[in-house]
Amino acid sequence: MPIATLRRMILIGLLLAIGAVLSFLNPSFLKLDNLMTLLQEASQTGIVAIGFTLVLITAGIDMSIGAVIAVTAMVCVNFLSYTPIPAFLFIPLSLLTGCLVGLFNGYFITHFKLPEFIVTLASRGILAGIALIIAVKDSDGFVSNVYIQDPVYLSFGGTVGPVYIVTIVFIVLAFLTQFFLKRTRAGTNIYATGANPAAARLSGINTDRSIYGVYMFSGFCASLAAIFISARMMTAMPEFGLGSEMDVIASVVIGGTPFTGGVGDIWGTVIGTLFLALIKNGILKLGISPYVQPIAIGGIIVVVVMFDVWYKAFAEGIAKRSAYRRKQSGEAAAAVAAEADAVAGGDGKGERS
Repeated sequence: MPIATLRRMILIGLLLAIGAVLSFLNPSFLKLDNLMTLLQEASQTGIVAIGFTLVLITAGIDMSIGAVIAVTAMVCVNFLSYTPIPAFLFIPLSLLTGCLVGLFNGYFITHFKLPEFIVTLASRGILAGIALIIAVKDSDGFVSNVYIQDPVYLSFGGTVGPVYIVTIVFIVLAFLTQFFLKRTRAGTNIYATGANPAAARLSGINTDRSIYGVYMFSGFCASLAAIFISARMMTAMPEFGLGSEMDVIASVVIGGTPFTGGVGDIWGTVIGTLFLALIKNGILKLGISPYVQPIAIGGIIVVVVMFDVWYKAFAEGIAKRSAYRRKQSGEAAAAVAAEADAVAGGDGKGERS
């Protein structure tokens, strides 16, 4: 059984089991408000995780996503505080923030052949500083907590019926990205870039273009999430999103996209995001200290990576044994055929004599 299928079956089984336990221990877990809130939390992380999935498929990593959320939120607050530009005009401009950061990361990764971790970690530091510099400040120079009142902007934190808009956007984005990965040539090139970049280049694939694309898309998704987070909170601070990288990485890795690249898809990330949101929601519902969350998330990542390593070694062992048996069967068949030819040759000689 492919590891991706096995992982999804295990995750879905765990989702159902954990959900059943939580509903038994705390009946309020199954209330509509709680389920919609759980989906909202999952969607905010999931939007960023969708972009990060493409980066991880290319065997890269993007540590700047949290800082992109912070800077984008500050850009939006500056538009709201200092300009008369309506939200429906400046929001598309704000989304360009993440794209430009992705372009910056892609340039240094491809042009100077620098490690992805170093480039994006440096970007994270630079962006965290920029977020503080451009934050709205009071007369004494201290960062001011701006209360957002623009109705158009706040509508991004609203609902359509009982479902939050961010959840709808998350589902639509997941469908579109999955289609892009599986049904387009550019998606195939992304997989090839992660699986074997040297072979991909020799086959005519522009791997640099793929890397540019995935980092720009990752930045775009982080900026999009910043809009929904700040609209939901009705405010924005320069530390928004910083530290969220752990949740995003956990969601993608749990969903079946390994750090080695070349495999993975969006549906796995969606399941991983829901699983992580369920764990965090369950910790709160059971009255466990929220400080346990990072411990639980880190432990889950370790277990998942250990499972990947074990299953890969297990599958390789089965493949080697199968190849050995085929080789032995082939050699035995060749020996039987040779013996038959020898017997047939001897009979022919006896008849001629």
